[in-house]
Amino acid sequence: MIDVYLNKCDNYEKSVEKLVKMLEPYKGKFEKGDKVLLKPNLLSPKEVEKAVTTHPKIVEAIILFLLDLDVEIYLGDSPATGTALQGVKANGIYDVCQKYDIPIVELDDPVEVDGENYKKIKISRKVLDADKIINIAKLKTHSQMILTMGIKNTFGCVVGKEKSSWHLKARTNTNFANVIIDIHNIVKPTITVLDGIEGMEGNGPANGKQKHFGVIGISENAYALDHAVAKKLNVKEKYAYILNESMRRKLIPEYKINGDWEGGKIKLPITAPIFETFTNLSRAVQRVPEINVDKCISCRICENSCPAGAITIDNHSIDYDKCIRCYVCHEVCPEDAIDLKRKIFK
Repeated sequence: MIDVYLNKCDNYEKSVEKLVKMLEPYKGKFEKGDKVLLKPNLLSPKEVEKAVTTHPKIVEAIILFLLDLDVEIYLGDSPATGTALQGVKANGIYDVCQKYDIPIVELDDPVEVDGENYKKIKISRKVLDADKIINIAKLKTHSQMILTMGIKNTFGCVVGKEKSSWHLKARTNTNFANVIIDIHNIVKPTITVLDGIEGMEGNGPANGKQKHFGVIGISENAYALDHAVAKKLNVKEKYAYILNESMRRKLIPEYKINGDWEGGKIKLPITAPIFETFTNLSRAVQRVPEINVDKCISCRICENSCPAGAITIDNHSIDYDKCIRCYVCHEVCPEDAIDLKRKIFK
């Protein structure tokens, strides 16, 4: 039986002491001299107050826990936009790493690894060379996957623009969920910590509405952790693609929830499935991205990130025959200038 810990925590000032205690049962998973990679969510260079990225206090608690274990710690990510260094400098993790002399690395240097369903996935060598990985996720909604937590966070171990290419290779949300599951099973985090004190609802993971969930989660199994949190938030598995596919592949183990967090409700993205199964009709009325000319600053981040090459910023147009509805453009836009609109397609 897998243990999932979901403890109430109202603010980040209390989080360090609380999380260090929560980590105590996992001391035995680390050996002296282990190379331990901390993999936070550094989606884009955002201030910590935006609740887009992992909070530095959560990272600090994990570092303090590991310092007593005589292991070699380093922190890294491959963000959707910008670099890992830009991300940590923007949200304050950089200062924590400087305080404890923790190296910050870019998850580059790709190595092709085969997953169960998808082959030649380019995972960073710095991930594969780690003896242990602590996966430090953020509790948010996700316009494509509906929810993003522990399992999805390991997608950041894929090198650079290879992440965008997998959207195009997968084509459908169900297929993309299975890509993410394959990657998670390759990475195999030792433990997953969920920063859910402040998170996001609505059209996340970057441009949704900040929400106070007041929870810190931890488990050695991210499938159990993510499932438990979704259950506490009253989100049915069938509406969250990764959880639905995890259930189909029988990856969610039996687990026991420990802790005092009661859960609550979360507003899902407007892209959440309107039918239980993906049909031609559901695709015909699916939300599509549309450029808000009044907000757009022509930075071209969306154009350069679009895996299908469907965006032309010169005339603020999107070719919907090419668009695969992955919403990467919405995810990476720093100005929230990509609206998600319902359009009817033949």
